[in-house]
Amino acid sequence: MKKTAFLFALLLCPLFLFGQSGAAESLDRMRQAIKAFGGYTASFTIASGEEQLLGSFAVEGERYRIELADVEVYGEATERYEVNKSRREVTILKTDTQSTDILSNPAHALELIGEEYRAVQLTETAAETTLSLGIDSSLRNAVRLAIDKRTNLPRSIVYLADGLELKIEIHAIKSLPSSLPKYDPSRYAEYELIDFR
Repeated sequence: MKKTAFLFALLLCPLFLFGQSGAAESLDRMRQAIKAFGGYTASFTIASGEEQLLGSFAVEGERYRIELADVEVYGEATERYEVNKSRREVTILKTDTQSTDILSNPAHALELIGEEYRAVQLTETAAETTLSLGIDSSLRNAVRLAIDKRTNLPRSIVYLADGLELKIEIHAIKSLPSSLPKYDPSRYAEYELIDFR
């Protein structure tokens, strides 16, 4: 019995290592494809349970902008400005430079995602490669990433945390047509300012 288990483990080991190697190559190709844009913009749908929202984000160097429902977010190297139009509030926060979550910091999320987690290839078809990224083999806290094999760009990202699932379906990624606007406080002079820096 022990001998059989040992042989089975030997057979699985190369497959597991190949999965890790293939995942690392897929992530590297994705990073290079995104880097080639310089600045870029992406449209997406975010879904949690039955609720869905359309949104977009744009990245230029350290700066980014997110639009989602009534919220606009302007991010810079050190500060993040969250504009809530329905509440007429602007919240200022420190930028999370280590985040691998697209909604927290899209400027670095796709760049850091493979460095923060161990990546393993789950599936591969003619159209896409699906990766699992996690600290361990548990699926309770992990990220599933689908990459388009033709463009090497991300198709979807699913964040799994303690049984909850947040899916971001990316519809299109394109070069930024013009320079990304900075946060302009004069546009929100009548909004309440909440400073958490």
